[in-house]
Amino acid sequence: MTAFVETRVIPGMTLIGVAQDFLGMAAGHPNGPELVPQIWGKLFDLLEESDEFEFGWAVGVITPSKAPDALDGQMEYFAGLVTDEIPESHPGLEVRNVGASNYLVCEHLGSLEDLHDTTVWFYDEYLHNAGYEEKDAPHLEVYDERFDPDSDDSVVMVCAPIAG
Repeated sequence: MTAFVETRVIPGMTLIGVAQDFLGMAAGHPNGPELVPQIWGKLFDLLEESDEFEFGWAVGVITPSKAPDALDGQMEYFAGLVTDEIPESHPGLEVRNVGASNYLVCEHLGSLEDLHDTTVWFYDEYLHNAGYEEKDAPHLEVYDERFDPDSDDSVVMVCAPIAG
């Protein structure tokens, strides 16, 4: 695992994508490593059926589940694409706005297979001991222009919202 951590301001963004609940790391039996790739697959399947549009970064937005009967550790994962212009027709896709915020950003360098291990290290060890105050805001996974799922030099940013 190779990771680099720093504080950054992540700008506000408009996303178009799909959401689904999963059990996060705080749940007894997390299922994110299995479900999150399926959520991204659903997004890209829907995009094939939608009008084409321009998009930039891909962003995973992680928030507590909105389900009235949510279990402990149940989260919502929104797989979205940053866009400046919402297409006229986007069946099956939702539009979300994420405001700008301060984040502690862990840059994961390497294979997607190791992303879960980096995320666990970042949240359970680094963030827990770093002395930052977490803010009540969405957590993000950012796949910018440095992301290449077929490269061992790929970069994914795991972003925890912090006060300040």
